[in-house]
Amino acid sequence: MTQRTVAIAVLFTSLFAGCGSAGTSPPATTPFEDSGGLRTPRYAETVAWCRAVAEASPILESGSFGRSGRGLELPLVVADLESRFTPSDLEGRTVVLVQACIHAGESCGKDAGMLLLRDLAGDPDLARRYLEGVTLLFIPIFNVDGHERFTPWGRINQNGPEEMGWRVTASNLNLNRDFLKADTPEMQAWLRLFNAWRPDFFVDIHSTDGADYQYALTYSLETRGTMDPGLTAWTQRYEQAMLEQLAADGFPMAPYVSFRRWHDPRSGLKIWSASPRYSQGYTAVRNRPGLLVETHMLKDYPTRVEAAGRLVRHTLEWLVAGGDKLRDANAAADLRTAGAGFRADPFPLVLAATDSSRMVEFAGVGYGIHTGEVTGGEFPRFDGGPQTMTVEMWDHLEPSAVADLPEAYLVPPEWTAVVARLDLHGVDYRRLEVPTELTVRTWRFRDASWDELPYEGRHRVEFTADPWHETRLFPAGTVVVDLAQPGARVAAHLLEPAGPDALVRWGFFDAIFSRVEYVESYVIEEMIPRLLEENPGWRDELETRKAADPEFAADPWAIRYWFYERTPWYDQRVGIYPVAGLDDRSVLDRLSCR
Repeated sequence: MTQRTVAIAVLFTSLFAGCGSAGTSPPATTPFEDSGGLRTPRYAETVAWCRAVAEASPILESGSFGRSGRGLELPLVVADLESRFTPSDLEGRTVVLVQACIHAGESCGKDAGMLLLRDLAGDPDLARRYLEGVTLLFIPIFNVDGHERFTPWGRINQNGPEEMGWRVTASNLNLNRDFLKADTPEMQAWLRLFNAWRPDFFVDIHSTDGADYQYALTYSLETRGTMDPGLTAWTQRYEQAMLEQLAADGFPMAPYVSFRRWHDPRSGLKIWSASPRYSQGYTAVRNRPGLLVETHMLKDYPTRVEAAGRLVRHTLEWLVAGGDKLRDANAAADLRTAGAGFRADPFPLVLAATDSSRMVEFAGVGYGIHTGEVTGGEFPRFDGGPQTMTVEMWDHLEPSAVADLPEAYLVPPEWTAVVARLDLHGVDYRRLEVPTELTVRTWRFRDASWDELPYEGRHRVEFTADPWHETRLFPAGTVVVDLAQPGARVAAHLLEPAGPDALVRWGFFDAIFSRVEYVESYVIEEMIPRLLEENPGWRDELETRKAADPEFAADPWAIRYWFYERTPWYDQRVGIYPVAGLDDRSVLDRLSCR
């Protein structure tokens, strides 16, 4: 039985309970328009407006998909010409998920989406233009708790609106770092939504920090090696079409870039690949294209809202015209990921920039380098007006960490938080019915070190991972994750230690690094002469170690533990990764599982 069956039943039993029916007139304007483009609405005003527009239109349904840490409902609006408002009735339709306010101070996507909903409700011809064969899911505010930390001072680098929310949740966690580890209730609800609806295309709307330039909008798509090749080819065609459409609208856009050296325009530009902690990196490993939209924070607020809205509308038009090709590409990607050929090739976990660069034209703003009178530090001042520049761009990426995937991963049942993450990510698995001895490969970790300061609520750990092969008895209930499934990419990122967002790096397995049995000095000192007598080669090994490491030679406890580690009393399981890989498909197929 798959895990997502239960998720759908739970999620959609009450998702739209209490929503009204069509019959009244939709709101003629949005709060953004009523303010002359200066204001974005608060949470309660946004939710009430969405309910009002849905009650006036048979093609809209307004509800929620979960609750925040503080108990606020997470709003969701579904738009469908045939009033298909549940994920069980979407055969032949292209599902598009658009979300705003994951960083709640970056609200232009919310207002652009509300303008779109108003137009869909009031104009049947426009609704057919954007929704023929398409079901739209719109999350106006994802980070609802952060949204209600509402002040004029939420974004020091940003030009409007008058007031805005805050970047992180009430627990001070950044939802756009949480897609894989899924610590927050908001993200857990989002993942259940994603598993149930399986969107074909995803849009995540932000406003950027960074340099000044002429573009009102930049974007990021995973087209450099993290996504299935067929999906990559489709996405590149979509990208070119959007570049042409936005340019024709007078809103030319460019890829989302940063300076190669932070705050130094002279260093040139770089592009990177998003790991699955980020939205578009996550959907890529779920075999779905994700578009990150970054409106330019220095442009006025109405311009940012319009730019984001135009890109969403052109995307919907593109999918009305060719959504069947995307659905086919998604299905083909799922089949390839589940196929044996996928596991035969090294799987790229990390892409890194190479030394290869090229010169590109960039619609920038002239700048000078100045020195702060008080700080004495250099900083750019963008005071030279619009300038089209020829700059160096580092955008060629190659894998810097790869995995040789097994046929299946084995996760012992006591690691319940890890199994819960498999459930949240829609990874299918079975469980061993009886204790089973298996020959597997895994890793032994050493030289572990934890970040001194927490990052996203956790102290991340770095380590050296040495390959480790063993025959191990796995208890009944052990989770068997067969990688012959569409979820193989996300399973690999969760469980491969070299993955940038592997659960072990986020601290889910910290207990394995602890040694819990010790030896007293008087016990081991009495044993050392006998150990040397029984193992004459140890004396030369010890002297070699002392000569190479004077600090060790001067530390009696270090020497005692050198001996202790060589006795049967020492815990030989310290640092061994509990997750193991099974490479023999014939053995996997014979396992007794439920």
